[in-house]
Amino acid sequence: MNDQVSDTRKILITGGTSGLGLGLVRFFLGKGYYVVATGRKNVKVQEPAGRFTFLKTDFSDMGQTSEAVRRICRDHEFDIVINNAGILSPPGFMLTADRNEYTFQVNFLSHLMLNEIILRNIRPDRPLKIAAIVSPVYRIAKKDLIICSSKADYSPLKAYSNSKLYLALMCAHLPRKHPASDLKCIAFDPGVFSSGIDRMQKEWFRMLYRVAAPFMKSPDKITGKFGEIIEKKDLVYGVVYKSGKKIKSVPGIENDRVDAFWQECYKMIGPYLE
Repeated sequence: MNDQVSDTRKILITGGTSGLGLGLVRFFLGKGYYVVATGRKNVKVQEPAGRFTFLKTDFSDMGQTSEAVRRICRDHEFDIVINNAGILSPPGFMLTADRNEYTFQVNFLSHLMLNEIILRNIRPDRPLKIAAIVSPVYRIAKKDLIICSSKADYSPLKAYSNSKLYLALMCAHLPRKHPASDLKCIAFDPGVFSSGIDRMQKEWFRMLYRVAAPFMKSPDKITGKFGEIIEKKDLVYGVVYKSGKKIKSVPGIENDRVDAFWQECYKMIGPYLE
């Protein structure tokens, strides 16, 4: 792969302030891209002059996030969008300011909204690749597509695995919803690696995670593998790529159930798309 990419190529990376997201920011800056990153806290990177923009935004607030995305779209059209921002589900049931279950909104719903805003602002003839960072646990998610709305239905593992399944399904859904766009979508399963995803966990869990982190794969190893995949000319779309470049099909679910799920999601994000 050519080590030099035209400066006109632009990439948006959500959750670009730590872990894999920050690694991706540094990787694509090194490849010559103009990088736009979002995150909850300010980040400093040693970027080439004029090739990095950071927007502070919290995906648990869809109003704030939608305004930030619109500001991005006024100044940039992207070649690649990486849906990376996410949390490891909190130990107890939590609602966002928008009254959605926290993991569902931060990991998935705000990304669906972000992608829709970008697709509605991009020129139809401009090619766009969207990649969603999932996790091995998407394979154990419930296929009922029932959106958690109460403490009685909540478990951290279920919330997290479901959010990653929804991201994988989104990569098959968006090209069907926008057939006139030159849009290609993939999900990417990086496996288990060290990151800052434990921020909402209890202190004992965070201590154990810090002990285990040095024995996990580093984000830097993942970024290179992802970079090779996303720039492949023979990329297979609408599937899940593993970090070892293996391909998995997105889980099949009954059409009626999938249609009802998307209808409910678009009702939630509809007010922010106007």
